[in-house]
Amino acid sequence: MEEPLPGAIRRDRIAGHIQERGFVRVAELSRIFRTSPVTIRTDLDELEALDLVRRVHGGAVPTSGSGATQNPPIADPKAKAKASIGAVAASLVEPGHTVILSGGTTTQAVARALVQREDLNSVTVVTNGIHIALELQPAIPRFTLMVTGGTLRRDTPSLVDPLADLMLQDITADVAVVGCKGISSSQGVTDDHFPGVAIARRLLETGRQRVVVADATKVGASSVARFWDAAAVDLLITESSADPEELSQLRDLGVKVQTVM
Repeated sequence: MEEPLPGAIRRDRIAGHIQERGFVRVAELSRIFRTSPVTIRTDLDELEALDLVRRVHGGAVPTSGSGATQNPPIADPKAKAKASIGAVAASLVEPGHTVILSGGTTTQAVARALVQREDLNSVTVVTNGIHIALELQPAIPRFTLMVTGGTLRRDTPSLVDPLADLMLQDITADVAVVGCKGISSSQGVTDDHFPGVAIARRLLETGRQRVVVADATKVGASSVARFWDAAAVDLLITESSADPEELSQLRDLGVKVQTVM
């Protein structure tokens, strides 16, 4: 059985996690560090006294002195939907599988759902998302976690070219799951960051099953950079509130669509 971290080390890692992620909930920290919510709240009180974090309702954020924005975090209105999408995507994975996960908030929900599946063992996950790797860390050693190299994007904690593709050249995955800014029958799968779409394309190319996860606002939308043909998507997981006409057109192209409430 894994021994608990000493308090000082745990608090140092909690502070680093909050600095990396921004707003983090007590429940999430409790899960990651495998200790009680009461202990986490005590840790946060001590970190706040050192001006390393600031307590907010339900969790904590970095202080302005640690280089974070002074504005409080904005809750993701799609968080519940993304959690449901993540659970469906995680259900596709079986013990022994190799899984590709792109960076993004919806794929982050997939990572959380994978960690919660205690039946999974000997799973290898390859990702270009630093935040995805942090989500998956509690599943080690049940999971083998591989992070691509590359250059860190300024707008999101994901690694892109140059160098991000070196690891992917020799990998074949059972399931490749990517997020996007838009998916439509006419424009395909798109994003708004050209280096990002280059790595997203290669991530999908590695998968035997190619899955796109997207909330309802992304269905029927398109952005500036296309990285995949809609007809080449095996499965789209989205919300039941997505544009029904667009979902019908995607199905006509041969895309399997699975929706969540």
